[in-house]
Amino acid sequence: MVSLDNVEYAVDDGVASIALDRPETLNALDAALLAELEEAIERAEQTDEVRVVVLGGNGRAFSSGYDIGDAEVDRSTDERILDQRTHLEAIFSARVPVIAAVDGPALAGGCNLAICCDLTVATETAEFGYPDMHFGEPPPKFVLPFVTNSLKDARELLYTGKIVDATTASEMGLVNRVVSDGQLDAAIDEEVDHIKKTPGTAVTIAKDMINGVQESQGFRRYGRVDEYVGALTMESSAARQFREIRDEEGLQAALEWVHESDKP
Repeated sequence: MVSLDNVEYAVDDGVASIALDRPETLNALDAALLAELEEAIERAEQTDEVRVVVLGGNGRAFSSGYDIGDAEVDRSTDERILDQRTHLEAIFSARVPVIAAVDGPALAGGCNLAICCDLTVATETAEFGYPDMHFGEPPPKFVLPFVTNSLKDARELLYTGKIVDATTASEMGLVNRVVSDGQLDAAIDEEVDHIKKTPGTAVTIAKDMINGVQESQGFRRYGRVDEYVGALTMESSAARQFREIRDEEGLQAALEWVHESDKP
């Protein structure tokens, strides 16, 4: 059993609460955290009393995305292609619904994580988007087009790499509800109470059937292909230049280059 050092896990009254716990990195998703997240979801699935999983983040962010800091593990393209990430699949396939409780930024891989959940509830100060597009790396799992109200919304976020507020994200279909700061826990409790009124077997069946609709639209197929494409784009000229600046001048200088410079 994987020890949980990067996520907090607790079960109370039928709810498994999982909190990403790397606040010093804005809950950046490294390999250790992702392994623990999958372990926590599996524990919840194996606990009969659990009806709902609630996923949040400790500190100032839900998640800033995949860890691209100096500690990022340097792997070959072959290794990246063969080692596909599976944490989103764990959420998608879980027998119980997973609710994302988003307070603060949910960006890049963190945005994928938030919108892959069955329901997403966010505070007014939450933010969503894919700023990693600015250094040429599309999200390695193609979640966005399957949850937006329009492909035009997906195009806008991916073409521009812009970050949008919670209200705009809700209008795009990424968020179920937007609540005032300080009201997130109460809003989550309300959703959980509604879910508990529906028999667990009925919820499991409904989730499986809705997942089937996504699968018929190519969700899993595009997810696998996009993971391969994501591994290859990490070798693009923009991605390489980002890492060169990061290694020579530091992460902040690399981020400034990414978000402030035009690219061919």
